[in-house]
Amino acid sequence: MREVDMVSLAGLLHDIGKFGQRADSYKLRDGAYKQYDYKYTHSSYTAQILNDLVFNLGDEFSDISAMHHNPQTDMHWIVATADRMASGFERELFEDYNEKHDKEDFKKQRLWYLFDEKKRYKIAKLSPQNLYAQDDNAIENEYDELWHDFMEDMQKIKEYGNSSSDFFTIDYLLKKFTSFIPSSTSFKIAGYEPVKANIPLYEHSKATAIFSSVLHKLHEEKNDNIVNYYRSKTGDLEKNDMLLIDGDFFGIQKFIFNSVPSAKASKILRAKSAYIQLFTKIIAFYIVDELGLSYQSIISTNAGKFEILGINSKETKERLSTIQKSLDKFFIEKYFGETGIGISFTECSLADFIEKNRYKNNLRKRVDKSVENAKFHKFNLQEIEPVLKNDDDIDNQNLCSLCSKRKIVDEYCQDCEDFVKIGENLAKKEYLTISKDSGQIEIFGDYYINFSDKIERTDNAIAIFDISNSEEFRGYAKWELKSYVKTDKKEVVTFEDLAKQSQGEEAIIALKGDVDNMGRYIKNPDSMVTNSFARYNFFSRMVDYFFSVKASKMMEGKNLYTVFAGGDDIFVLGAWNEVIDFAKELRKEFMKFASGSTLSFSVGMIMTKPNKPINFVANISEEALEEAKEKDEKDAITLFGECVKWDDYLDDLGLMDELRKIEDVDTAFLYRLLELIQMSKNVKYKNSIKDTMWKSKLAYSFQRNMDKRYTPLLDTLNKMIEKYPKESKMFLSEFIYKRRDS
Repeated sequence: MREVDMVSLAGLLHDIGKFGQRADSYKLRDGAYKQYDYKYTHSSYTAQILNDLVFNLGDEFSDISAMHHNPQTDMHWIVATADRMASGFERELFEDYNEKHDKEDFKKQRLWYLFDEKKRYKIAKLSPQNLYAQDDNAIENEYDELWHDFMEDMQKIKEYGNSSSDFFTIDYLLKKFTSFIPSSTSFKIAGYEPVKANIPLYEHSKATAIFSSVLHKLHEEKNDNIVNYYRSKTGDLEKNDMLLIDGDFFGIQKFIFNSVPSAKASKILRAKSAYIQLFTKIIAFYIVDELGLSYQSIISTNAGKFEILGINSKETKERLSTIQKSLDKFFIEKYFGETGIGISFTECSLADFIEKNRYKNNLRKRVDKSVENAKFHKFNLQEIEPVLKNDDDIDNQNLCSLCSKRKIVDEYCQDCEDFVKIGENLAKKEYLTISKDSGQIEIFGDYYINFSDKIERTDNAIAIFDISNSEEFRGYAKWELKSYVKTDKKEVVTFEDLAKQSQGEEAIIALKGDVDNMGRYIKNPDSMVTNSFARYNFFSRMVDYFFSVKASKMMEGKNLYTVFAGGDDIFVLGAWNEVIDFAKELRKEFMKFASGSTLSFSVGMIMTKPNKPINFVANISEEALEEAKEKDEKDAITLFGECVKWDDYLDDLGLMDELRKIEDVDTAFLYRLLELIQMSKNVKYKNSIKDTMWKSKLAYSFQRNMDKRYTPLLDTLNKMIEKYPKESKMFLSEFIYKRRDS
């Protein structure tokens, strides 16, 4: 094992003792682990736990991890410094905090809710059902069951923590079991409140691992400036020793949807979306390998974006420039420059992470500017002078039927063959391995992916992921790469099949959804949610988890197909009536999840036949979403050609219930209602005097076409059409389509 990997893992596990200490069922054995060396009780617990776990790496490793409050060696000081940085502490307060912390009654204190500090998370494992706020702290200790399950899962790690794949698994288990427990309890020191119970233990541990990797690399480069700030009070707070490295996959929609024939869209769309996730993660792996960092230096990889913390050096910047050129060459040759990845970096200092509000109000703004600037320098064509190369002797007989760009190899061109393989394997296989130098499908820079039903560990495996839908932990990190697609006997169903499952009209709806006010919310100087490195990462991770995991769970068993879901947006296709129901449920759950914030959720939905060109459907659904997001304060829905606020749409005054009671009705009457609704719209939005007759015409039409027993429907229509004409059209259109025979 490389020293940088050992130090980073030690940073990740340095506070595992806090978890064990809070479980009544796990006791510190008297005299076993020289408590006076570790200084604090939770550090002694860390040493004991690391010797009890299945991947025991020996006393040197446990000491590097547990000695973070009494550092004696350079490696101890790296983890100790990373711990202080992750806590956001300056020198003077850190030891005062820990001395007080060991005396706190924290076993019943729950983590403060992300969006509302008056609410709490249940002390439980990370899962879709545990995403929501509780009213108060625990009545009794909730740690015992959680600790038991954690130790049980740890025993399932197949080998003894001696490879990078095991490190990913350990990271995953920490995320699973410590995302909803507080790193610290809340209390006052000398009238100042430096600590609140609002940082998860996982987020603090992950930040410590990230900083440990970077500090180790700086130490290799003979730069101990940051460590010396804490060790000898000689470091310079403002020195830009670090780089925040960002990657952004641009042209995603073109990459996924362009040149995909409708008849084969379900075969390839999900695969291309998954490819972006795979490529993003692999590029992050590639960069940290090239920069000599631990994989723990990767802060995040989701929604076509990655972020890495590295060191600020001439060599680092030169290597990033070389990597960018390699990526540009790859995307121009392989995908004609329709898509690509832009790498940017921002110099940063210790002060950017530990001075109050500086991370959000200063560093994040500089990062955003750097990322935006990179978008205006895509491919740097003047420098690289690319030449687009077509395959020789292409004709209609050998042109790939999926992309219409390359010559076929077998059934499709090599790129599309790979996408088809990815799509088929996502539906059928349960494990994914990322390896170097060899494998089933090459991705980039000698990195390969391999799908399998069972694990065969190899020397060139970097990471092994369980991608099954099973909630059981089976010894490897879970990655929810599949998302949800409707399958039949492990084969992805076609969009035609989804349309046939619709009620009434055989059609599909494309839904694009996006969180409103995300940028404004993150940048709001008064928001405490994103005001530190750890809190910002927690916020981003939870929003991504809602869409990539929670939303997928909500789709299970339904006739739906996920094109992509993650970050802060989602794109779903499916049986039209089921998509509408899903949209309502998803918005309800998101507002519950984001309770206490100013965030909301807008969607654009387009109903269409399954044989329409998929890039056309994607474009018009994007336009529908943009219309919803242009609504006042957003939080809107576009459907059946109308755009309204969600609250108005959901306030149907009982119209749908009354419509469902109708046993038989002339379809012509229903279309007459649509005309009257249009008249009401003209009155409300255009001040049309002549259209005020809609009420009398409604009464007349109703008397001629409907039985008296439906009088309550007339009353509801009168109220609904007058108050909500656009919403009335949406509900009546839904009712009409549901009545249609195929």
